[in-house]
Amino acid sequence: MVNEGVKRTSFRIFIYTLLVLLSLLFVTPLYWLIANSVQAVGSSSTFWPTNFRLINYKYAVTFIDYWNYAKNSLIITAISVIIPTITSAVVGYGFARLRGPGKNVLFLLMLSTMMLPGIVTQIPTYVIFFKIGFINTFWPWFFWALGGSAFSIFLYRQFFATFPKDLEEAARIDGCSTFRIFWNIFLPISLPVVATVLILSFNGAWGNDYITPFMFLQNDKYPLATALFSIGYVYPGHKEITMTQVQSAGLVLFVLPIIIVFFIGQRFLVEGVMSSAIKG
Repeated sequence: MVNEGVKRTSFRIFIYTLLVLLSLLFVTPLYWLIANSVQAVGSSSTFWPTNFRLINYKYAVTFIDYWNYAKNSLIITAISVIIPTITSAVVGYGFARLRGPGKNVLFLLMLSTMMLPGIVTQIPTYVIFFKIGFINTFWPWFFWALGGSAFSIFLYRQFFATFPKDLEEAARIDGCSTFRIFWNIFLPISLPVVATVLILSFNGAWGNDYITPFMFLQNDKYPLATALFSIGYVYPGHKEITMTQVQSAGLVLFVLPIIIVFFIGQRFLVEGVMSSAIKG
């Protein structure tokens, strides 16, 4: 018994030590970014800042049209978060609860799109929207959002498939239509999955896509992710020299919403993924 207790304690110490080391490994780039954002403009990058220049954050939002780009990011993010969260739930409900010929084949085809790199379809998609006249507008994001997300549909489908049939049959006896069963019964008790989809969609829309806005939009409609790297912060009269410290400050402000959303919804994120994985 004593040896087992020692082994458990040693194993826990090992696990916690490993977690601390991994946490430091992942946090280090963010710390380095923050440390260099408060250095004097033109100074060399350092891990230990000596002169704290918070004015870099003022420069970050004034040297470029920062708030306009932030507004564009909010528009794209709102479209890419709200609409796919609903449409993915509807499709996931259909795959989980409705019957139809070829349903399983369609589900496998939908899952296969997750293995297709997005860059493969960029040029054909660009040509289609160019011919329609949607270039330099936010309409492409709206139509992409209508189709939902393959991963989100998978989460919803796995979760909805675990609901007992008696619940659905009782609702039908009470006169509920298929949509009312989905909207009034299934969706309200699926909050962990909904929150998970919202968080993942937000992170993907806010900060993970640089190429698509660069291809489809012009400078004045760039989101922050594209503007910070394609426009950037340069010395007046010296476009070849980047003000790295000011750019770091802009990046810190850019990632701040992602960090806040993650910490607010991390409990729902873990619960939603676990419930879809275990119950499915």
